[in-house]
This record gives sequence, C-alpha cells and structure tokens, in this order.
Amino acid sequence: MAIVGAILLVLVLLVRPMEIMPEIGKVRPLEVLTATTTLAILYEAANRRTKLGAPPQIPWLIAFVVWSFFVTMFRLGRADGFRMTWLTVGFGAIFLTLIAFAAATPKRLVAMSFALTITLGVVAAIAVHQGMQVRQCIEVVITPDEEEHFPDGRECEGRHGCERGGKENADYECERVGLVGTISTGGRVRYRGQLGDPNEMSVFVGAGLPLVFLLGARRGRWWKVFFVAPIVAVSLWAVVLSQSRTGVLVIGAISLIALVRRFGWKGAVLAAAAIFPLMLLGGREGAEADSSSLERATILYEGVDVVRAYPFLGVGVGQFVDAISIPMTAHNSYLLAAAELGLMGLVLWGGMLWVSMKIALAVTYQPPPGIDPELIRFAEALVVSLVAIFVGIFFLSFCYKQLLFVWLGLAAALYRAVRAQAPSFKVETTRRDVVGLVVSSAVILIAIFVISRVKGGG
Repeated sequence: MAIVGAILLVLVLLVRPMEIMPEIGKVRPLEVLTATTTLAILYEAANRRTKLGAPPQIPWLIAFVVWSFFVTMFRLGRADGFRMTWLTVGFGAIFLTLIAFAAATPKRLVAMSFALTITLGVVAAIAVHQGMQVRQCIEVVITPDEEEHFPDGRECEGRHGCERGGKENADYECERVGLVGTISTGGRVRYRGQLGDPNEMSVFVGAGLPLVFLLGARRGRWWKVFFVAPIVAVSLWAVVLSQSRTGVLVIGAISLIALVRRFGWKGAVLAAAAIFPLMLLGGREGAEADSSSLERATILYEGVDVVRAYPFLGVGVGQFVDAISIPMTAHNSYLLAAAELGLMGLVLWGGMLWVSMKIALAVTYQPPPGIDPELIRFAEALVVSLVAIFVGIFFLSFCYKQLLFVWLGLAAALYRAVRAQAPSFKVETTRRDVVGLVVSSAVILIAIFVISRVKGGG
C-alpha cells in the first residue's frame, strides 16, 4: 500500500538508519522506497482506489524545479548544473509528490501524523539522553568523502585537554555522545541527517508538536497523560538542551497561535507565561552567542549584496557559500532562495509555501459541508505547524530541505482528501495571490536588507 511506502520513506529520511547501520545503506533505502511507493500509487490509481488529480502546489513545484535546473545549468554548465540541482532539489520535489498522492485520505493523514509524532518523540528522547552525558574526547578524522568521529572515552572540559593526552597530530573535539552514535556540536544536542543541526532539529520539534496535540484530541484522558504529555515534555527539554534561539521562537509562535485561538487576548498572556521559562533556559548567551550573531549578520549583509548583483538568475543552487567571504550558507531561507535562484526563484518557492498554507486555512475556516471532521482538525494543526516552519526557516537555510517538502506534501494530501469528499472544493492561485507573493517577497528582502545594514556594519 502506498501509504506504507510513504511513511517508511519519511522515517528513513528522518531516522537515517543507514547512518546507524552502514549495511542498510548498501541497499539504498531512499531510492528503493521511492520506487516502490511510486509503483504502489500507480497500482492504486490503475485499480481506481485513488485518483491522480493534481493538488495546486504541483504547478508551482514544476515551475520551481524547472527554474532551478535552468539557473544552475546556466551558471555551472549542463553536467555540473544538472547534478547539483538534482541532488539538492530533486528528492524534495519527489517527497512532496509522493506524500500528496499516498496520504490523501483522513486515515492515511492520521497514520502519517502518528509516524511523525513517534519519530519526534524518539529524536527528542535521544537528544535529551545525549544532553545528560558527560563530555568526552572525540578524535576527528577528515576523509575526502566525510568527517568521521571516534570517541575515546576520556572525559574532558575542552578540546585542548584532549590534545594533551591524545594521539600526536590528531584533531579532537570535546562533545557529548548519545544513543545510536549521535554527537553534540558545541555542547548543543542534535540528531543526525536532516536533524543534524540543533536549530533544524528544534524546528522539526516545533512543527511536530501540533500533530502531537492533534492525535491527543482524538483520544481520552489516558492517551493525553501517557502519550501526549511525555512527548511534549521531552520535546521541550530537547529544545532547551539544543540552546536554539530559533527553537525558542518557534515554540513561542505555536504557543501564541494555539492559546490565542483558544482563549482570545488572554491567550497571549498565557503564551508569554508558558514561553518565559523556555526563554530563560534555552538559547545561547555569552561570547559564543555574540560571535554567532555577528557572523550571521555578516552573512546576511553579503547575501543581500549577492541578490543585488544577480537579481534575475541568482548564482545557482548550492553556490551561495562560494559567493560570499564566509564559507557558510545564508541562515535565512528567503534570502538563500533569492540569492541562488534570483527574484523569480524566490517568488516560485514562496508560491509553494503560500498555496500550502492557503489550503490549510481554507479547510480550517471555510470547510465544505459534510466533510470528515478529522480533516478539519488536521487542517487546524497544519496551520500552526506551517507557521512554526515559516518562522523557523527565516533563521535557517531550509529552502531545499526534504523535511520542508514533507510538510508541503501533507498540505497537498489534505487538499486531495477534501476534494475526494467534496469535489466542488477548490484552492486556486489568483492574481491577488501572485501580487501578494511579489509584494511580500519584496518586503522580506527589504527587512533583511535593513537588518543586515544595522547589524552587519553597513
């Protein structure tokens, strides 16, 4: 069944079993699951168990992918440009499409939500366990293909202590080692793969929590006590241990939306009270945090100059790091899209985001008569979840991440599920939407320009 393949595909993407057990990687699980899920979708369509009507994100997705290939092949040449774009953008587009067609019923959306929720709980628990460990010396071996880490068991307080008693001419880090070979970075907890950055892990936590509450709303008190409460608690603690300021902002955003929706203006007060302890405990302070902020401001400053220098075609997918003096990515998805794909690329990428949100908003506030209430509840959770992502990616280079496309795929699946029950339901891109996208893109870039000039020394 297609939904089984789609769920396994998402789990492999997030859990990364091939990194935990290299033997699994030999069978290329992502490629195998992509192929089998595609065949399952086609089989279901052939047997009329599902229809292949395209959700409204698909035209935007096609335009975005085509534009990405065109720009990057123009900048890098046909062979290098094609390879770079396929490796960076291709799998994200596939994930969106497969989830859109595999999860397009109420039960399948719940099943996908449950899989994401369980993954969230496992990742957060591993992160918390990692954060409770003492730091130890880790030898770092850099090969042409990757950077390998070998913990040697010696407790440490800093890298220099590891070097004094370690191997000659070896490089060391002093980090926390968690379950399944996870290792912190700068003492900040993280997972691996798509969640290998503390900030990106925290955005996943924030995006997943609305789905946790969605599943809790479907069950009784004991389900909330033994399922929802533990996952929420361990997830919030993981954000604290990640020291992610972005994670705190994301949790604050979803708390504000959820509580204001439930209690009106009083909810804003409750949200502030709920997020205040997280603000005190989470996020970095001191010289390291100040250095990180200055570095990001410099990147924004130079990134804006890249957009001004290449406004139409950008510098090509994956080329931002070579276009600025600091060899790092943009730390802002909106700026990254504009710098690498030009202003047209930013609008096309933003179009996918907006149409996905528009679907969730339409089902939440103008649901067709007679549709399954489960779809309305899912749409409500998805609105909050998407807001969490849109806030988080303002501070992260997330515009090509497959994880983002998973959430856009959930919105596409929701649309198809509603259409199956109410064929008259439509979400279309209007002229007003296009104008709004252009204006909002300009506003975001102007805001980044102002921020970069104030903080970046311009």
